[in-house]
Amino acid sequence: MVLERLRSKVNIDAVGRKIPISPNVLTLLSAVVAWVGVPLVLLYGASPLWFILISGALDAVDGAVARGRGLVSRAGAFLDSFLDRFSDAAYLLYFWGRVDSLAMYIALLGTFAISYARCRGESLGVEVRGVGLMERGERVAYLLVLSLVLDLAPPLVASLFYAYVFLVGLAAAHRGYVVFRKLSLNRR
Repeated sequence: MVLERLRSKVNIDAVGRKIPISPNVLTLLSAVVAWVGVPLVLLYGASPLWFILISGALDAVDGAVARGRGLVSRAGAFLDSFLDRFSDAAYLLYFWGRVDSLAMYIALLGTFAISYARCRGESLGVEVRGVGLMERGERVAYLLVLSLVLDLAPPLVASLFYAYVFLVGLAAAHRGYVVFRKLSLNRR
């Protein structure tokens, strides 16, 4: 919701027109960067900050390139959403060992449920883009800030991760309710 409002004020598609790389390549690079970070963060103690920042930036730019260069396609939209789920999982794995595995599981479940509610809702004719908090850009931004906290104040990470779990759970429940309510009112 927050990033949707920002996008309406800033024309990143104009920047996208100038990037000579295929939007699908940018999408793939975003997921690759996210997953390259997993062993580097978990095994070698690298900061997740740069992996989330670069992967997230590539993900933000791929759509701008597609729109700006007139390369929007259903296949590209599918690839973007599909690979975003893999990147989401990688971002959460960066915090493995900082929180208990149940919190990690619930975070993953909530993260995926938000996206699934949108996907399934839209397949049934309900527009839910911009409904509620914790859309993908907001989740990435939250985890980016959390990675900065990991570098600067590690004892705070667990509490902030549990706040993430709460927020994505709440957002998923809200979005699911909105889709169900809209479908119930439009009985077909």
